[in-house]
Amino acid sequence: MGIACSHNSAVALVRDGRVVVAVQTERLVRIKRHPFRMSRMPVEAARAIAYCLRYAGIDLPDLAKIAVCTPWAVSEPRFDVGGALAGRLPPFVTVAHHLAHAEYALHYSPMEPGLVVVCDGSGTFERDRSLLDIRDRTEGATIHRRGAAKESISGYAFDGANLRLVHRIAYGRAPGGPHLAGVEDEDRAGLLESMGHLWRWAAHYCHGSVHEAGKVMGLSPFGDPQVHSDLRTLRLGRAGRMLLDFRGLLDRCRTPNLESRDVTGERHYADVAAHVQAVTDDFLTDLFRFLLDRVPARHVSYAGGVALNGIANETVRRRLGVDLHLAGSCEDNGTAIGAALAAHHAETGVRVPEPPTDYHGREYGPAEIAAAVGSGRRTMRLADAELLDYTAGMLAAGRVVGWFQGRGEFGPRALGNRSILADARDAGMQDRLNHRVKHREAFRPYAPAVLEEHAGKYFDLAGPSPMMLRVVPVTTDALPAVTHVDGSARVQTVARSQNPRFYDLIAAFQARTGVPVLLNTSFNRAGEPIVETPHDALDTFDRTEMDLLVLGNTVVTRNRDAT
Repeated sequence: MGIACSHNSAVALVRDGRVVVAVQTERLVRIKRHPFRMSRMPVEAARAIAYCLRYAGIDLPDLAKIAVCTPWAVSEPRFDVGGALAGRLPPFVTVAHHLAHAEYALHYSPMEPGLVVVCDGSGTFERDRSLLDIRDRTEGATIHRRGAAKESISGYAFDGANLRLVHRIAYGRAPGGPHLAGVEDEDRAGLLESMGHLWRWAAHYCHGSVHEAGKVMGLSPFGDPQVHSDLRTLRLGRAGRMLLDFRGLLDRCRTPNLESRDVTGERHYADVAAHVQAVTDDFLTDLFRFLLDRVPARHVSYAGGVALNGIANETVRRRLGVDLHLAGSCEDNGTAIGAALAAHHAETGVRVPEPPTDYHGREYGPAEIAAAVGSGRRTMRLADAELLDYTAGMLAAGRVVGWFQGRGEFGPRALGNRSILADARDAGMQDRLNHRVKHREAFRPYAPAVLEEHAGKYFDLAGPSPMMLRVVPVTTDALPAVTHVDGSARVQTVARSQNPRFYDLIAAFQARTGVPVLLNTSFNRAGEPIVETPHDALDTFDRTEMDLLVLGNTVVTRNRDAT
């Protein structure tokens, strides 16, 4: 069992080197980015653990080990629970944070010799390395440390069998960096000198919360990166050092009001977002070039919270011509899987690669769906072919559909199993979804899901993008609902081998409209986790203006004619 003790905590099970099940705690407790620490794992941890154990049909004594990973201080794990968990826990091991990220990324790669890169806000304290059971192999590595050093950037060489650290940046308090009052941060003195924490500051400054880096990325195309281009905010220094200077940017951003605000039309915040995105693009390009000089490679696996930045991912791809392998849970929840994989490899010396997937949650069957739906709702149950045709027809007619199928996604992107779907051709759909369904800021864009074999007709996209982690140019004016202000989109390519039901739905929509593309967004309202259960889906359906909800083969409509 792997446990991610982090700001987005999670639990996973790995059997014989393969992922069995994984879930973020937030999906069960319905509190977005629910955290827990090693020193005080709350009762919510037991819910996530029980979820995974029930799915696998085992109990705690059946586990070989519990592998724990945290970006916070390492301490003796303690469960604040009783009952079946008390006194019956298998042995614990602790796993270095960046190593867990790297193991997760590598697991879904071609598993050929190459480079593995981790970039995030912060990982393990260097002072805690003596407390770790499973650590990086660091022979010959260049490690830049400063202050209360925490992992920030790590580069690993993979020889086809083992990982070896070749380069690390581990810094402490950012010189001249701000202290965000009231924010529970890894370093209680304030932000750290890391890319991830630069984005935490930008999220807090532009949107009032350190957790809204995705909004900053979405806002950046509205701004002009040249406005602050004279600042030397983030650079790669000699010998691969990171140079981060908050002071010039802060001098231009003095404001008495850091509360959350609707930034639409507020050019200053858009320009700040554009600057942070631009310096990230440039820094990552230089960093990857530097690491590839040390580890020449065709395959590059990439993880950490910064890897969620689809704009930077595509910039690096195009500038350097590298093939980045990105798995869907590259942020901290994925370290639950990575920690379990690290423990398995340490025990057996064996790695078992798997095709990229993020469908690690459990599936809810017809009886559970029927019990959740109950009586008094307008419903119908359809066979597979009829269901796909009916739903495609509703989408083509402009209806907004909640789509709840199969095993839930583990990471932050809904990939066609816990999704809200709509017609990407509808020019008014973005505003409709933002105001009446998702209840979020008007500037925020939506993503397209396209049949993989047709992606090149609509997007400037070389190769697949199954995890929705690449932002690329849209090459048609036929998809206004998923085309951002700069003409780009965060694309999900859908192959039938990865998700047959979602593929067949898009194909049924194509048969009606000639367009193999749907708008796909996560099944939640702003500020809430993605739905986990049929009850969650029905609750979200009732509190939004979606037109119909498809739970497995059961269609729930409003108490009006949905046809």
